[in-house]
Parts: sequence; C-alpha cells; structure tokens
Amino acid sequence: QTDIQKKLASLRAELIKDFPFIHRIALAIYDAGRDILQTYSYDEETPSNLRNYEAVLSDCTSLHKLSVCGQERVINDISVFDKSKHEHSRLIRKAGYQASYTMPLIIEDQLVGFFFANSKLKNVFHGEVIKRLRLITMVLTLLLARDLARLEVLKSTVESIKMMSHHRDSETGEHLSRMSSYSLLIARQLAKKYKLTDVQVGYIYLYSPLHDVGKLMVPDSILLKKGALTKKEFERMKRHTIAGSDLTDKLVSVYQLSNMPYIPMLSNIIRSHHEKLDGSGYPDGLEGNDIPLEARIVAVADIFDALTSKRPYKKAWTNDEAIAELERQSGF
Repeated sequence: QTDIQKKLASLRAELIKDFPFIHRIALAIYDAGRDILQTYSYDEETPSNLRNYEAVLSDCTSLHKLSVCGQERVINDISVFDKSKHEHSRLIRKAGYQASYTMPLIIEDQLVGFFFANSKLKNVFHGEVIKRLRLITMVLTLLLARDLARLEVLKSTVESIKMMSHHRDSETGEHLSRMSSYSLLIARQLAKKYKLTDVQVGYIYLYSPLHDVGKLMVPDSILLKKGALTKKEFERMKRHTIAGSDLTDKLVSVYQLSNMPYIPMLSNIIRSHHEKLDGSGYPDGLEGNDIPLEARIVAVADIFDALTSKRPYKKAWTNDEAIAELERQSGF
C-alpha cells in the first residue's frame, strides 16, 4: 500500500467512530495534459465497482464546474442524478449510495484531483461531518502534492528514456506508446481477478514503456538489423533484460526514487517480460505463476503489438490471428 492508501483507511476508521454512515471515501487524480480524471485510491465498507476507470473531465459537467469554482458540493439525495448518462453516476447508484460529498483538490491554483465521500443513507452530509471532511481534504491534498511531485520526477525519467528510444528507432517509440495502452487495458481487465488496486494498474501503465530500456545498451548493428539475427547476435540481444534491470537500479539511485511506490514492479517488468509460462523464456527461466503478474501483462501487450504491426520482414497480423497465437502460447 502507498502512504495515501494507508492514510485513507486510517482516516475513515477514525471518521466512522463519530459518523458511522460514511461508507466510502476516495481520491481521483487529474491529468491535465489528457483532461482525464482517473480513480486513484479509496477505502470502502463493502466492495464496489468504483475503481479502475477514467473519464474526460470536460465531459463531466458538474465536476468540471466544481473544478473551475473550487467549491465543495453536497448532495444529500443522489436520486437527482438518476437520469445521468455518466458512468460514475451509474456506478454510484448501483453501489447503493444515497448521498455524496465532493471537494476539488487545488494545489497552487491547479486542479490535481477530487475527494469523494459517500453514504448509503440520505440527508447525512451537514454540520459537523462537513467540517471534518474539509479537514480530511486538507490533509489528503498535502499528501497528494508530495506523491505527485515524486511521480512527476518518475514520469520525466520515463519520458526521457522514451525520447532516447524514439530518436534511435522511431518504430520503437511508436511501439512503446501502443503497448503501454494495451498494458493498461489488460491490467484493468485483470484487476478484479488479481485484486489490483487503481494505483497498481496506474503504475503498470506508467512502467510498461520501460520494459525494453536495456536495448539502449544493444549495439545499433544488432538492434537495427533488417534481417534475422545470428545466434550470437540473439544471445547479445537477450542480455537487454539484465542490462535494463541494472540500468534501472542506477536510475532509481540517481533520481532518489527508491521510496516511490511499486519500484519492485518496475524491476519485474524490465527483467521478466521475456519469460514464458513453460519456462523456456529468459533471463531466469521462470515458469507459470513464478513470473510476476505485471511482467506477464506487459509481455502479452508487447507480443500483441509486435504481431499486429508491420515489419520489413513480415506483414501485420489481424487481431484475431494475434489473439489465437497468444492463446496457443498460453497453453489454453
């Protein structure tokens, strides 16, 4: 768990001592570059489907207005949104929530996200409970500001490496963009089965473009070779997994990222994305569930994009052909 996840849990635990009707509190973060609001962290009394999704903020009329005015919103009867077509409103109602409190999180005049509190009872958000929620919002805004500052350093590192890869091989840069999107889609589909949190899914998406960082150490004569690699060249290419893992350790040290959440997940992706379920992969010959889930997700995204992309030595496979090949490799 990240500090914010732990803090949300402890805050709600304290909150329900005085206000037992607070059945859920949550944070969503805002990506201004994409105008995307995405679920981030939450603590709830009973499991719901209010996780692992995102929405365009400008399409969410009421939330967009809140972000502009910077004011809180109290709705003590959510049935007023029964006719809303937005996914969030539908999921809130499906989860049985009857009332809500919403506060935009503003840091240096910039929207960074929203805080939500929900109850399965109507007409509960007023007086002392609102005062307490305002204090909680202040605490979470400070914690989020710290986390986002560290995350920006990590994102900048990722983008720098992606730029280096793109300048060296434009197809590699485009591949990274596509396969990271595929990784996100796969992770979201598997989130419920493997109990992945919103934060974990987000980091798989963030880390996935670094899976082949070790190829920066591979000579151009091998990496950019148009024809098939010789056995010796292929053995050299395979070492990019270990080289990437070593390089990542250095980057984590240089940029002081060791306290970032899920750094081991990054290492797993880079080192293990060429492992295979039958143990014939590399560099460690891992089998089945011994291969970290995040590495398996990225491996599938990587293979799918490779198969469905045109190369000098092959035509692009159809999606159906690529999926059939992935199923064959999985043994199902």
